[in-house]
Amino acid sequence: MVVAGLISTLALFVTLKFEISRNVRRQKRRIEQMMVRLEEAEKAPRAVTGEEPAVAAIPMLPRPGLNLSTRVHALRMLRRGEDVAHVAAALGVPRREVELMIRVQTFGKARAVNAGTE
Repeated sequence: MVVAGLISTLALFVTLKFEISRNVRRQKRRIEQMMVRLEEAEKAPRAVTGEEPAVAAIPMLPRPGLNLSTRVHALRMLRRGEDVAHVAAALGVPRREVELMIRVQTFGKARAVNAGTE
């Protein structure tokens, strides 16, 4: 039994090694194909127009919206009577986000009041 178990373990090990090497070869081939296509794509605009391709614009990271501390700060400012536009400008967030936050806050309060009466 022990010998049969060792032989089956060895067979599984060899099979696993074979599959890993086959996958490595397949991935290397795919990477080489991608590199060839990338090099062709880099050369193509220069061959057609004879000039350097324009550098693509780097997209800016999205600005963080109303995280918890910003939300608390906005609510405090609104309770003090600040205008929505002033709150948005002071915190550097879009006015629509502040308006949405106000709607969500009032909706949450209304649900809390209704839940207490049921």
